[in-house]
Amino acid sequence: MNTFHLAQSGFHALERLVAAESWEMGGALGVAADPYPHQIANLRRILADTEIRHLLADEVGMGKTVQALMILNILRRRDPSLRVAIVAPERICYQWQVELSARGHIAAHILTDADEEQEHPDGEGYVHLIKADMVCRQPARPSPEYYDMLIVDEVHAMNLDDATFLSNMCRERGNSPRFRHVLLLTATPRLGNPAWAQAVIGAIEPERSAIANLLGREPLEFIAEEAAAARGRVADGALSAAAYRTAFAADRRILRQTRSQWPGVAPTRKVRTVRTAPSDAEIPKIMLQNAACRDGRDSTIASAPWLQCCQMFRAGSSLRAVLRHRTFSAYPDLRDEVESTLSRNPGNALFDDLCDVLLGFWQKDAERRIIVVAGDTPTVDMLERRLSDMFPHLSDGGIATMRGRYNTDLVDVVSAVQSQATVLIMEEFVEAGLNLHNFAADMIFYNLPWQASRIDQLIGRLDRLRSGGLSAYIKDRTVGTIGIWRLVVAGSADERVLEALDLLDVFEHPLPYLDEALSQRIDGIITDAAAGRANFRQAASELKEELSFGLNQSGESVATVAPGTPDDITEVVGSIREAEHAGNTWLRLLHVSGALKGGFPKANDGERVATLSLPLLLEKSPYKLGAMTTQESEVFRWRRDRLGKPPKKDVVLPNDRLGKRARFFSTGDELHDDLVRQAYATLKAGTVSPIPVGVHLSDDNLAADLIGKTILLVRSAWRPSLLKDKQLRVRDDDVPAVRVGRLSDRRWISTLFPDAVRTRCLVVSDDGSVEVCTDEIARALLREGCKPTTNRQIQMTISPFRQVQKLVTALEREMIHEDRQCLGKLREEATAAFSDRKQILTSETETYVRWKQLSIEQLRLRNITDQQQIQMTEGQIAAEQRRMETRISGMTDRLRSLEDALLSLANHSKTESYVILVRVLPSPKLSI
Repeated sequence: MNTFHLAQSGFHALERLVAAESWEMGGALGVAADPYPHQIANLRRILADTEIRHLLADEVGMGKTVQALMILNILRRRDPSLRVAIVAPERICYQWQVELSARGHIAAHILTDADEEQEHPDGEGYVHLIKADMVCRQPARPSPEYYDMLIVDEVHAMNLDDATFLSNMCRERGNSPRFRHVLLLTATPRLGNPAWAQAVIGAIEPERSAIANLLGREPLEFIAEEAAAARGRVADGALSAAAYRTAFAADRRILRQTRSQWPGVAPTRKVRTVRTAPSDAEIPKIMLQNAACRDGRDSTIASAPWLQCCQMFRAGSSLRAVLRHRTFSAYPDLRDEVESTLSRNPGNALFDDLCDVLLGFWQKDAERRIIVVAGDTPTVDMLERRLSDMFPHLSDGGIATMRGRYNTDLVDVVSAVQSQATVLIMEEFVEAGLNLHNFAADMIFYNLPWQASRIDQLIGRLDRLRSGGLSAYIKDRTVGTIGIWRLVVAGSADERVLEALDLLDVFEHPLPYLDEALSQRIDGIITDAAAGRANFRQAASELKEELSFGLNQSGESVATVAPGTPDDITEVVGSIREAEHAGNTWLRLLHVSGALKGGFPKANDGERVATLSLPLLLEKSPYKLGAMTTQESEVFRWRRDRLGKPPKKDVVLPNDRLGKRARFFSTGDELHDDLVRQAYATLKAGTVSPIPVGVHLSDDNLAADLIGKTILLVRSAWRPSLLKDKQLRVRDDDVPAVRVGRLSDRRWISTLFPDAVRTRCLVVSDDGSVEVCTDEIARALLREGCKPTTNRQIQMTISPFRQVQKLVTALEREMIHEDRQCLGKLREEATAAFSDRKQILTSETETYVRWKQLSIEQLRLRNITDQQQIQMTEGQIAAEQRRMETRISGMTDRLRSLEDALLSLANHSKTESYVILVRVLPSPKLSI
């Protein structure tokens, strides 16, 4: 690799270093997923906070997993030793593992019962996936002793005792460690339930929850009162709105983004209903169902008689079992008639209509894929058997199935979603966390669930962000449609339940967050509809009106996350895409220059990936990357929009039998970042010769006006991140809370003083005239199409360019002047931001001190006479006082360090500049 290509490569490396330090882009840049505006808004809010202890409660399908990957990407870049535990339901652990590998550069291990003695290497970061049913207390799993960060997905689906246990691990417990960072992911956090509110809020608001507990108050109620008092200070001008939002608002750490806030990011739903005319054999079922519902008791929807009545139109074997329940004992004649009808094996009108709908699909598109939701396992079995008989093309691998939570293991779930089947038949219980949109765009409810939340989750698996959606959103286009079909028997209780669900728009729109009281009201409306009570329509209309205004999780009216202006969001997204394009350009340059051997084969599953390996002549490569050899290549993805659907952890290359892990070539990947560091170090070590390098441009049209001219390309970087690392570093004597605080201070200050890179390009003619290059010319000099001459005789004829230093100095002055102008604006913003930050840190310290003072007061009120217990209590009081004093001194020192850092950065105008000097030569084919 010659010196010119080394300079080109170094220019790319410098740009990527600066992009990685961008607080807005750092996380999104390195994750292989389109960064949607609402995700960037959440990312900004979390990164600027004093701690990462948040509940991501976005609507189903809004990309909470991707946001977690973005946050992980930033944290692991700053701290490679970060140890992360991700707790998730067993069914989605493998999906998490694939997403972490394919999108987030992370090879995560799924722990099993055999991993109780799991080795935890010192000084090395790792990510472990822990199945929710493996959470335990003795020994604690996961334990803050072995993990720095806790991520819990679908927290609402956990056992409450386990959720409470994890919440306790997120709080300060004497001298025991606690998780430094906490992310809870769920679209339904169940905050209306006091026990769940204790668990969830206790994890993200440990100090304020502790104070509420000591005062005998509910956490949300107490926090809401504190927020109301703080709003009065905002009105008086004693507290800024920004400080209120970060330090006092009741939902300051609860982030919920909805489709109504970001119209157009998700597909459009098209809902259709097929009302089945009942056959003679189904009339007794309708009569029995209506009778049992009409006389039903006021019990919960998940108990008798509603649980039995909703099963009336499932498979015959299911219905036979249900008929034995006491629910139907009061109607012996109707029950006997239904049993008699079943024994004659009559036709099934619902199944006939299902076949008609499927036939209509396949007449228009023979390869159209469909998801069918069935009520239980016997119904799944019946549909699989009868559809195979009815449609011969489905008999050989055309049907995939997913049965209930206890009848299908993890491998079956994954293989069903990733299969090439035409029809996927799934039980209604299989809902949380599955990316069904990768399978199909149509869902048929063969059996109608009677629980609104279950329907919402099932449709949410289909109604998700998808490839190409971001482009459509930016261009103000739709991102496609999903079809939702409901089959119901006319005259049945199911038909009335469907009417109630439609009055609440359950199928048309995702449900908002529902607390316990609202969930009970919806269940009551459904049971009233099933029983045929006339009041359900009015109750549904009233509740819909109430929900149409949205629901604040914390119970107070607070401004939502500011999404930023369209131009602002478009600029960030555009920058990320430009960085991705530049990365692709760099890959091609490395291949053409001989530094690495690249290839662009297609994987056997149709996904196109790139390979990189060392060249056969090792001396040609200045880079040494991991275990890469001349024979063993690394596999890379380089485009976000070209991941497989669904993405796969490993890909099988042509002529290979075994799969290889495919990396995403971007910030956060180990080999990518190592390559950036080596290329940048080589650039810094280089010197600029006054003799231009003769180059040929592959673009003849561009070269035509440049032949014989000298081009000067200067890239200048302003990198306050280097100064931040020196001034805001973690100290050895920091207690854990102060250590976490210093890391958050560095993230916050990056929002004020981001790294920046500027590029200038001049064209100098033989007569000495100087022109500013276009961006197109500047980009062309860094692409693989710009090649240095291999003819030494021609290179020797190029005269030294005496003006090089003069022009470089002038360009540097121009760029420094621009930086100083920008710095002036940043100073003003930083002054106001620091005032807010000081209020926030002071407030949080006061909250901590108040907690400790209450704890000490409670200890002193103990009525004990035993001398040993008295000594223990005195020791506990002294320990609490030391913790309080340490937190106060830590906050004081943090503020001092921040003030010093801001002062240094506000006056820091030092830049580093690098130069490429070339002379454009005629194309070799023209000179022959």
